Amino acid sequence: MRAAILAILLTAVAACDPANLSREAVDYRPEQAGTVDHALCLLGFTAVSLRRTSGTGHHLVAARLNGRDALFVVDTGANLSVVDEAHAAAFGLGARGSRPGGGFAVGGAVAARQVPIDSLELGGVAVRQRRIVVANLGHLTAAMRPLAGSAVHGLIGQDVLNEHRAVIDMDRPLLHLIEADRDPAPVPAERCASGGAAEPP
Repeated sequence: MRAAILAILLTAVAACDPANLSREAVDYRPEQAGTVDHALCLLGFTAVSLRRTSGTGHHLVAARLNGRDALFVVDTGANLSVVDEAHAAAFGLGARGSRPGGGFAVGGAVAARQVPIDSLELGGVAVRQRRIVVANLGHLTAAMRPLAGSAVHGLIGQDVLNEHRAVIDMDRPLLHLIEADRDPAPVPAERCASGGAAEPP
């Protein structure tokens, strides 16, 4: 079994205020011709709101994993999407169908396993993959919890972002994902006449 590689980078800022997540209003304009939002909408992308943590600038995305609400860090440096071992049972991620392996994180080697999933959605966008990695992310989830104000269950990595041709607008912040299994996947112009990004929790 090829080892799963986990590239997890977390910058801890001890002096920063672990205050509430930024909830600034997002100026999403798919109906306005000439905007990036309109162009991406016409190509079949759906915008998902991200939550930015105060002080560190990490982005969190609301998700549903196997029908249960979850909160993930968007980590463009991670090869794979990972659920923290401590939360695996809550999402029904047991030993059934698992493939043992290992990986590397900032702290060194970690045990990991790939497990089947029934469903994963990010802001209402159905993710096509049917497996996810489970590993001990205790250092990440413990550091992120006070910044998020709630439990953080894992991270979304390059596997999901690549599969859905992710475009991240860091400033607003928005995550654009193409839903169809083709690219481009143009949609009728009427779909982009009005719209909004999925709201975070």
